[in-house]
Amino acid sequence: MKKQNINHEVLAQNVILIDEEGNSLGNLSYDQAMLLGYDKGLDLVEVGPNSKPPICKLMDYGKELYREQKQIRKHKAKQKNPEVKEIKLSIRIDEHDFSTKVNRAKEFFDEGDKVRVFIKLMGREMMFKNKAEESINKFMTETNADFEQATKRLGNQIFAIIKKKK
Repeated sequence: MKKQNINHEVLAQNVILIDEEGNSLGNLSYDQAMLLGYDKGLDLVEVGPNSKPPICKLMDYGKELYREQKQIRKHKAKQKNPEVKEIKLSIRIDEHDFSTKVNRAKEFFDEGDKVRVFIKLMGREMMFKNKAEESINKFMTETNADFEQATKRLGNQIFAIIKKKK
């Protein structure tokens, strides 16, 4: 919410006043508007500073701020930022285990997440880097996904980040 002038921050001599129910009380002097607000226990809030004279409304400014902040928190709670989930494969993985991991990746995609698929090569498995890349490519085609980040090698790991096709 943008900063609004309230009570003594209103600099105009005359204002168009709107009461707490939304009824226009017409063109009043600043002192009369402040007195009406004080009598009702409300704040004088400048809602239309660009008009001549400015438009002011009687309201409980603290309650209004709280209501708007509550709405902002509610909208933030509904938003979900995609996370990067991890799935570990092996070049010697069985077909059933592979299909289980594919199904799990599809669940992650349905939740709006991305998946980091990696294969850790141990010992003599380092000779079969191309087999590891083939496994990752097969995983990507089985899940019907696109590369977010292409296949890379980092030490003894080969990994890729994939996302759901649009």
